[in-house]
Amino acid sequence: MTINPDAQNAAGTAEVRVETHGGVAQWATEMAEAKVGSLLRIAAEPILSARVTLALAADPAVACPAIAQATIDMNGRVIRSQAAEETMRAAIDQLAVRPRGQLGRAARNWPRLRRTGPAPPP
Repeated sequence: MTINPDAQNAAGTAEVRVETHGGVAQWATEMAEAKVGSLLRIAAEPILSARVTLALAADPAVACPAIAQATIDMNGRVIRSQAAEETMRAAIDQLAVRPRGQLGRAARNWPRLRRTGPAPPP
């Protein structure tokens, strides 16, 4: 497990925890930590925690043996994404793309979803 206390976002710091299962190389954990850490820096709200799980299936019959998952807690809202690819590098690259839009939508839509804003006029 790798912890990066230097990952910064708009309102503070958050650690990126990387967990591995199977024969995942060290470069892959470092790459995942760097890519998810860069997402945390652009978040509009505080990131309370971020966890990345990398798994490599040992079964050669599996079409996409490399799986990368991210769970990001943005100020109480949990954002999850997953990517499965043929290589770990491709899975991590896909994982870095998917949560970017989710982070933006969650920050913009949260008051409307929770209905904490003023009621719309009739």
